[in-house]
Amino acid sequence: MSFKKSKLATCIALAAMVPATIAVAQSTDALSSYSAQAKKGQLVTFNVYLADVGSLTKATVNNKQKFAANLKQVEAKQAAVLADITALDGNINVLPGAKIFGNFVRVQADASYANKIKNIAGVKAVVTETTTAVIPANALAKPVVSSTSSTKAPALVDDATAGEGVKVAIIGTGVDYTHVGLGGDGQAETYGEAMVNALNAYDGFPTDVVVEGMDLSSDAGWGLDPNPIDQNIYFTREHDGATHNTGHGTRLASVVHSLAPGAKISAFKTSNVSDPYGNGYQLSPESSSTFMLALEYALDPNQDGSFDDRADIIVVDAFGGNAFYAPSDTGISGLVAEAHAIEMASGLGALVVVNAGIGGEWFDNRFNITWRGAAPSALTVGGMSADADGNMMVTESTPHGPVRGANGYSKPDMVSYAENIDVAVVGGGTQTDVESTTVMAAARTAAAAAIIKSKRPELSMVEIKALLMNTANNNVMDLEDKQADLVLIGNGVEDLEAALSSSVVAWEKNSYQPNLSFGFEEGMGVQRFVKEVQLKNLSEETVTYEVAVNAMAKSGNGSLTWDVPASVSVPAGQTVIFPVVLEIDFSKLENWPFKMASDFNSKNWSEIELSGQLQLTAEEKPTVSMSWLVKPRVGTSISRDFSTFEEQFSSEMSIQFSPEAGSYVQQFSNSSPTETTIAVFPAMYHQKQLPEGKENTQGNMPNVVGGGIYDEAMCSTGKKLVVAGRFFKPNDAGMANHFDKAGAALIWWNVYQEQFVLDNGFDQAVNGEPFAWDEANQVVMGGFIEPDENGAPASWYIDYNQEYDWMQPRKRYTKSKLPTYMTGHGQNFVSQYCLEDLYHGDNMASIEDFDQNHGWIFATDRDAVADLGEPIIQYNPVKYGKVEKQSYFDWFSGEMKEIESNGGGLPLMSRLVEEGESKTYSPMMTLAAGETVELGMASECNFTFGFGGDGCTNHGMMLISLEDNWGMTSPMGQGSYSFIAHPLDGQSHSVDEDAEMGDLVGAVLLDSESFFAAANFDAEWTPYSLSLANAIPGDPFAINDQGEIIVNNPAAIDYDLGNTSFNLEVIGRHGNTYTAVSNVQVMVNNVNDIAPELVAEMPAVSMGETDTVEIDASMYFSEAEGDALTYSATGLPEGVSIDSVSGMISGSAAAGAAGEYEVVVTADDAVNKTEASFVMTLNAPVAKEPVSVDNGGSLGVGLLSLFALLGLRRKVRR
Repeated sequence: MSFKKSKLATCIALAAMVPATIAVAQSTDALSSYSAQAKKGQLVTFNVYLADVGSLTKATVNNKQKFAANLKQVEAKQAAVLADITALDGNINVLPGAKIFGNFVRVQADASYANKIKNIAGVKAVVTETTTAVIPANALAKPVVSSTSSTKAPALVDDATAGEGVKVAIIGTGVDYTHVGLGGDGQAETYGEAMVNALNAYDGFPTDVVVEGMDLSSDAGWGLDPNPIDQNIYFTREHDGATHNTGHGTRLASVVHSLAPGAKISAFKTSNVSDPYGNGYQLSPESSSTFMLALEYALDPNQDGSFDDRADIIVVDAFGGNAFYAPSDTGISGLVAEAHAIEMASGLGALVVVNAGIGGEWFDNRFNITWRGAAPSALTVGGMSADADGNMMVTESTPHGPVRGANGYSKPDMVSYAENIDVAVVGGGTQTDVESTTVMAAARTAAAAAIIKSKRPELSMVEIKALLMNTANNNVMDLEDKQADLVLIGNGVEDLEAALSSSVVAWEKNSYQPNLSFGFEEGMGVQRFVKEVQLKNLSEETVTYEVAVNAMAKSGNGSLTWDVPASVSVPAGQTVIFPVVLEIDFSKLENWPFKMASDFNSKNWSEIELSGQLQLTAEEKPTVSMSWLVKPRVGTSISRDFSTFEEQFSSEMSIQFSPEAGSYVQQFSNSSPTETTIAVFPAMYHQKQLPEGKENTQGNMPNVVGGGIYDEAMCSTGKKLVVAGRFFKPNDAGMANHFDKAGAALIWWNVYQEQFVLDNGFDQAVNGEPFAWDEANQVVMGGFIEPDENGAPASWYIDYNQEYDWMQPRKRYTKSKLPTYMTGHGQNFVSQYCLEDLYHGDNMASIEDFDQNHGWIFATDRDAVADLGEPIIQYNPVKYGKVEKQSYFDWFSGEMKEIESNGGGLPLMSRLVEEGESKTYSPMMTLAAGETVELGMASECNFTFGFGGDGCTNHGMMLISLEDNWGMTSPMGQGSYSFIAHPLDGQSHSVDEDAEMGDLVGAVLLDSESFFAAANFDAEWTPYSLSLANAIPGDPFAINDQGEIIVNNPAAIDYDLGNTSFNLEVIGRHGNTYTAVSNVQVMVNNVNDIAPELVAEMPAVSMGETDTVEIDASMYFSEAEGDALTYSATGLPEGVSIDSVSGMISGSAAAGAAGEYEVVVTADDAVNKTEASFVMTLNAPVAKEPVSVDNGGSLGVGLLSLFALLGLRRKVRR
C-alpha cells in the first residue's frame, strides 16, 4: 500500500493519548494503578461536576417553564459550590462552566486541592482538564500537501441566495468578519479597529454576514468577552512546540459563506493567543469545557433559556483519534462528555458537522475517528479529492472508522472535497489562500446542509443529514485505487442535486441513523438479526421503490443471507416501516486473520468487515441508499470427555511440576468448525463478577489474570515471562477505552520484589500507590499493552537498566521482542517477555531471583486488582503459585528447619500419542477442527500423601482461545465442586412428530463447573449412569443408563394435538453419589402432514371482456400448520395471471377474449396440495344501448372483496 507514515506525527498521536496529569511535571514512568498522577505545585484546571444533572433533560427539553426553573436551581447550586471552593484558597481562579448540557464549574488551582474539592458537599467528581497534552487536531497539524494532483472543488450551486434563512455557527479561533470574503470591507484599518476592541462590544460587530458571536477564550487571559475576532498572531510555544492554528475559524467561515452565501454566520471563539499581563504571549488552547460552553452559546446565543434563536448547523473541528463512545457508559471521561454534549445539541434541532480527523497521517489502522466525530448524531466528514477526469480518491490524512464501543452505528458518515480549497486569510482584507485538510470537507458539507435546509425548510436537521447520506455518491477510491470501504468514506461524497430532488428519506428506526450497522457478532450455527427501516415520503404522490441489497466482494459474504421486500410503496406524506433481516451462518466463516496483535492493520480489518448498501430505486428518481456493515466471527467451542478423567502420580505430566506432584488429566476436543489456538495458564487473580458499582462502566475490567515463566527458544536465557488475562467484555482495538488515567494503555502491571512487599505491609493491604524509590532492590518489572507506531497493540516494559529522564518520560518504554496475542474485538490477551530483558540490578539478575512471591498490581482505565484496601496479589511465576514457608523443630537433629508448601499448580496440554511414545507439553496449542488433546494439571497441594484432594489455595486456571472470545476459568482441581459430572441444565433436543417407537432423539450432554470431572459409563467399578427423574403424561420418552433419549410412545408426541415440547428432569449417579436434577427440553417438530384447507367455494365471476381483474384467491384457503403457501392457476385467459406468493389474480384480457373460462387454483404447502375451481365469464362489449347484465346469482369482483371483511383471509408464516 502506498502509505506514508510520519514518525513525528505518530509520536504526537501517542502523546495525545496521555492525560495532562501524567504528561506535565511527571516524576516517574511507572503507570499509576489507582489514578492519574498529579504533582503538588502543579497548576491545573479542574472540571468540578455537581451531583445534579444539567438544566437540559428529557423533562425540560420541551417545557420552557420547567427549563427556566431547573436552570435557576443549577445556578444556585453552582454558586454554593464555588463559594466553598474559593474559600479553600483565595488564589483559586473561577472559569466559565456549563449549566445546560452538563452541570460543572471550572476552577484553576493547585493540583493538591483535588481531594479537598471532591469532598465538598454537592460535588460528584473532579476531573483534571486535558488541554496540555490533548490539543485539538487543528492546533497540531499543518496544512497537508497532497501527493496526487487534484482539481479545485466545484461549487455546490450557482445561486447567490443559497443558504438563505439558515444560520451556521463556527466554533474555533474566531472569525475575521472584516474580510471581504465574509462580507467585510477588507480594509486594514477596519481589522485594526476590531483588534483594538478585542475585549469589547463595539459598532463594527456584528455584521450582516457574521450576525453574532462570543469570545470564550478571552484576550483578557480568562473569562469571556463579546468580540470573537480572529487574530493574525502566529505563535509557537517553546517548551512543547504547540502552535496556535491562526485564522482557522476564518478559513472555515469563508468556505461556508462562499458555497452558501445566503447563510448567516455566528462565531464562537474557543482558542486564543494573548498577552494580558505584558509578560509575553501565552497559548490558550480549546478545552472540553470551553467547547461545551461554545455549544451552549450556539444554541442559546442570548442566554435567555430559549433555543428559538439557535444555529441550524454547527461546524466543529475535533480532537486526536481512536475515539471511544458508548451511550450507556457510567464511567465517562472528559472527551466522551463532549460527544454527549453534541448529542444533546442534536436533540435540540441543530446539526453538528464534525471533522473526522487527520489520523490517516499517523498509522494505517482502524478506529481512528476523532472523539467529537464519534457522536452518533453528528455528521462526521472525512476528506477526498478529484483529478481532472473526476476520479475521486480519499486524502492521505483521512482516518478509518468505525468508533470503538459503538456497535450500532458506523463512522465516518461521508467524505467531501478537502484539498485545494480557497479560503480567506485572517487579517488579510482581500487575501485568499489554498487549504488542504479534512476539516475543509466538514465546512463544505455544512454548506451543503445549509442549502438543503434553505430549499426544503420543512425538513428537520435529522432528515437533512439522512438526505445527504442517502443520496451520496460512494464511487470514491482508497489510496490503492480500489473501491474504498464503508469505514473510510461512509456513504460517500455529497450529491446536492439528488438530495434536493429526492422524494423520500430513510433511516434505521431505532437509532435514526441513515445506515444499518449490525456491528460485531460472534456466534455458532445460524442466527438472525433484524433491523427496521423507516422510509418517509416527502412528496405529494405515492411512490414505489424496488429494494435490493448489494455487497462489496469479500470472502465472508457466503455466510450472509438477506431477506428484504422486493418493493415498498409509500403514500404521499406518509412513513412506512419495513424489516431488513440478516441471517448469518457462522459455520461458513473462516477464522479472522488476527491472532497476534501485530496483525492489527487495515488490510486484515478490511477482510472481515462485510459491507454494502441497501438500495431503493425508482424510475426517474435518485437512488436512495443505506450502507450496511457487519463483522461476524465464528466462535470456539470445546467438548470435554469426562470418561477420560484420571489421577496420575509420577507421570510425565506430574513431574513437569515437581517429583512430589500428582496430576489430573482429561481429554477435550475442538468442536468448532475451524481450527483454534487454546492457551492455558495458572490464574494469579480471578474476579468472578464485575465490581459493585461498575456494572455499567465501559472501561476494561479484568475477569482473570495469570501466567508464569516458561521455556522459549527465542530468548537467550531460554525462558520467558508470560502475563495473560481475560476481560469481562471485548475490547475493540487493544487500547484503553478512556485515556484519562494512563493514556492509551489497555492494561498494565507493576510488580514488586517480595521483601519490599513485606516491609511495607502490602501483603495485608495496599492503601495507596506503592512508592518504589530503589528500582534495583524493590521493583521486578513494569509492563503494559499499548498501541505501537502502527496503531497495533504491543507488549511493553520499562527498561530499568536506563536512567529515568524526566524530559523524556517515555524513553525507557521498550517493546517486547516476543509476539503479543490478541484478536480484534477481543477479551483475551497474552503478553510475553524474554527474561533477560527484565534483568536489572543485582537483585533481579537471574531466573532464581524471580523465584519469589512477588507483589503484583494490575490496572486498567477503570479498574485495579488488587484494589485499594485489599492485599497485594502475591504470586511466584517460577513455582506458578504462592509459596508458603513454615519453620518447625526437627527432633532428630535438634535444629529448626523450614518446610515449603506450594499452593499453585501447572496446567499444560499435549497431543495424544501412541502407547509408549513420549508426550510434549505446552501451555499453547493449535487444534484442528475435531482434534482431541489432553489437558493435565500438576500440583503438590492437591495430592497430599499420594491421595487426590483439594488442599490448594489459588485462583484456579484459565483456558482461553486466541482466535475469538471463548474462555473458561476453572479450579485447578476439585475446588468447591464435585468431581462428578452432571447433566447440562437447560440443554435442548428436538424430535419430529412422526418419529417411531425406539427412535433416538439425542444423548444428554454433560457438564461440570470445573474443567475436570468423572463420568465413565463403561467403568468396571461404579459406572456413571443417567436416569429420568420425572413422570410425563403419556410416557413419550425413556432414558437409558448412557443418557440416550429414546421415543417410548409415538402417540404422545403428535404436534397437531398440542404436544409441542416436553421438559425432562434428568439426574446423574456415580456409586452412591447423585447429581442435582437438570432440566432437558425436547422440542417436537411439526411435520407437514395436513393439506391446505378450502374454507369456502370460489364463486363465479362475470365481467367485461377487457375489465381489470383483481381476485384474492388466498382468502379461500387456510393452512392449519402455519406453512407458507404458494399458488398456481390454470385456465386463466391470456393477460391474466396469479401471483405465486400472494395468490392475487390480476391483469386484463385482450379484446376478443370474451367467453367462459374454467379456472383451477392450486394452493401448495410444499408437500400437500388443495385445489379450488370457479368459472370466469368475460362478456363481449355491446355495440349499442347498454344492457343490464344478470349475473344469475354469481358473485362479482366487488362482492368478492367482502370475504376479506369477513375474516376469511389466511395467515401465512414467512
